[in-house]
Amino acid sequence: MKYVLLFFFLTPLAGASDVNSLPNREISIIVTKEGYYPKSLSVFEGEKVKFYVTSTVEGPDCLIIESHKVFMAANKGKVSEAEAVFDKPGQFAFYCPSSKNDGKIVVLRKAAPKREVASERKTEGSQWTPKEY
Repeated sequence: MKYVLLFFFLTPLAGASDVNSLPNREISIIVTKEGYYPKSLSVFEGEKVKFYVTSTVEGPDCLIIESHKVFMAANKGKVSEAEAVFDKPGQFAFYCPSSKNDGKIVVLRKAAPKREVASERKTEGSQWTPKEY
């Protein structure tokens, strides 16, 4: 019994693919008479983004992100879903040709945190103190 539990516990770790292990972000977008809400989005490089889109207007609307092959209908009272991975920093446009709405997604480079270990400091007489002080 111990071996079966250990197998099921370790199996997801051994078989995890790169796409499933990416950080996830969920973004909801509403199409209104004035355009997309929100009109500008920010995500980090390497995130898998799940989009949820709906509309408040009766006419045909959509959300297209050509660079990531996302094509979604935006219908009143219904929610459409799509996913995309943003692996390069930069700005990416989204739009709908039928309603002439547009917006942008800004993909930010994720900076690696600078780590410092107190025991590895080279200066003499320096003392480590917590960041709160």
